[in-house]
Amino acid sequence: MIHLLFFPLLAILAIASPLESRAPKYNVTAMNIALNRGSGILGSYSKCSGSLCSWMSKISDDTKLIDISIPGTHDTASWNYTPLKQIEYLKYTNLIYPSSIYKCNKESIFKQLQSGNRAFDLRIGLSPKNSNDLIFFHSEAILDLNSKFEDILFGFWRFLDENPTETLIISIKDENSTFGSYNILQQNIYNTLTTNQAKIYINPTESISSINLSSVRGKMVILRRFNSPNNIGIDLTNNFKDNNEDFQIINSSPDGDDNIFIEDLYEPFTNFGLKSHVNKKLNVTISHILNSSNKKNGEGLYITYASSEVISQLLIPEIMSNGLIIPGVNLGLKNWLINGKGKGLKQKGIIFTDFASDTTGLVEAIIA
Repeated sequence: MIHLLFFPLLAILAIASPLESRAPKYNVTAMNIALNRGSGILGSYSKCSGSLCSWMSKISDDTKLIDISIPGTHDTASWNYTPLKQIEYLKYTNLIYPSSIYKCNKESIFKQLQSGNRAFDLRIGLSPKNSNDLIFFHSEAILDLNSKFEDILFGFWRFLDENPTETLIISIKDENSTFGSYNILQQNIYNTLTTNQAKIYINPTESISSINLSSVRGKMVILRRFNSPNNIGIDLTNNFKDNNEDFQIINSSPDGDDNIFIEDLYEPFTNFGLKSHVNKKLNVTISHILNSSNKKNGEGLYITYASSEVISQLLIPEIMSNGLIIPGVNLGLKNWLINGKGKGLKQKGIIFTDFASDTTGLVEAIIA
């Protein structure tokens, strides 16, 4: 009888033991606090479901990270910036442009992840309520006073734990030091990225060229757009040109130099009229993606910002992306990728978009 009971017990233990290896790498209480406090930027948590939650699982482990086509969101945290929030924060910002000028997305970060985005553009500043807290800005606009930078990192870590085949590219810019100084801001960003908890999820590399996907699955890679007291991530601070359609950064690191090619023509001013501005932005976007796809494997990292605005003509990001009567940049890009000369292209690099969720199939077209 003892033996008969013993074997079922062994079977139960054999089934139960792998649960330990799937235990979270984070403090559960800290995670719950972060998700609650950060919901104004993260959105409401729900476990990612659908094929786009693990699309990187189909890519070979030995593929270089710089040779993958990666969709991302520009000004990621701006999705929930409303006129009411702007009015609420007037005592800190005074009068600024209308909220629609600063808003570049409609989906929360959790929804952006579920939609297949794997690159995120985070703009950080010091909080007017506590100069040690890091919150999110777009230029002078405070996007949310409650959500902290560390909360959003916890949200990314939750996603990575549940989707270990994926990797996230996190661009971090020191956007606003109105309520402190850039030295304090940069030090606080560095401190947040180098806690014992953060080190579990953040790949420490300073060079991206040689990274295989296998080494960063379940982890984050940092694109650094802030001067750091100590080196961390891929340095994009040297010669990042403003409003430029094609420029190169050479990132020097102990592991060797990275050639990084960037398109960031965010004010594609031409003649008067939406069509001319959309066409110009679309053309430089397509040209840069073509350059990326035509490179040799491992030749360099290409970053394309498909985002734009022409504020002097009241063409806010949503209009430039979605169009108004005439199609915007996003539909033009999708059609080019699906039915035009962009069909079948690989290694398109990182492509940051505005309002991609309004153009069904755009993210899938970038991944394809």
